[in-house]
Amino acid sequence: MPIESRVVQRKPPPSFEVRLVGANLRPWSVPMRALSRTLQAVQRLIDGDQPEAAGEGEAPQGSDQPSGSLHLLSVTSGSAKYGVAADDSDVAITALRLAGGAIDAPGAADWTQPLLSAIEDLSGVARTLGCVIQFRHPGKSGAILATIGPETFQAVSSTAFVTGESSVIGKVERVGGATEMHCGLRVPSQPDRMVICRVDNADLVRELGKFVYQSVIVSGPVTWLRAGWRIRHVHVRSVSPAKRASVQETLAEMRRIGGSDWARIDDPDQFIMEMRNR
Repeated sequence: MPIESRVVQRKPPPSFEVRLVGANLRPWSVPMRALSRTLQAVQRLIDGDQPEAAGEGEAPQGSDQPSGSLHLLSVTSGSAKYGVAADDSDVAITALRLAGGAIDAPGAADWTQPLLSAIEDLSGVARTLGCVIQFRHPGKSGAILATIGPETFQAVSSTAFVTGESSVIGKVERVGGATEMHCGLRVPSQPDRMVICRVDNADLVRELGKFVYQSVIVSGPVTWLRAGWRIRHVHVRSVSPAKRASVQETLAEMRRIGGSDWARIDDPDQFIMEMRNR
């Protein structure tokens, strides 16, 4: 009889360690929800992707192929310490080291939305548990790759983001909210991610509800990611329907801009679309 061959999978060595360091904090005292949120944030940091927006449940476009999964290994006593194995240890270590460098020198960092999203979640966990989160090389004397505390996200936000009064054109896709009033806006210049907007009052929510799946102009404080000027958040204080301009009006605007200025526009097609929806 043929002998059935069996592949024995050996336990991989840890690529790095996650340590939640706080007074009287032990591995078994960390709520599963907090640990899951921590590991998901680290996975996003390494993969360079992000959730659709504020946990609304849709995966971002282009994130189906992660750069490598993380696997939780042994849990030991002491400060809450968790060994993590990565499919590609070099990628994981590099991502964590870059995150640590960005936190240490935020003014020189090339901030991205996925990195900031991960740091925001990790700061939230640290604030909830009253601890700091360390990512280290394995072993007792392993060097620290990155440290994130309760105030880390707030500390880097002033450098990474710009806020000012403005108006934004977008298609309303969601309106409501169980805990606070908000709407989901699909902005033409960044269709890969819905922008979740805080809405000032119930009257505005009802007004936005009239324009679901239609283009509107919302106005109020807008927060942009400084690198690339992607919209992160809008606090909606007024709304009006977007009036679609005629072809003649669009051509007149193009002539007003002048040929020499087109070189400074990153996406002319998108610019024309937004002009016609003003």
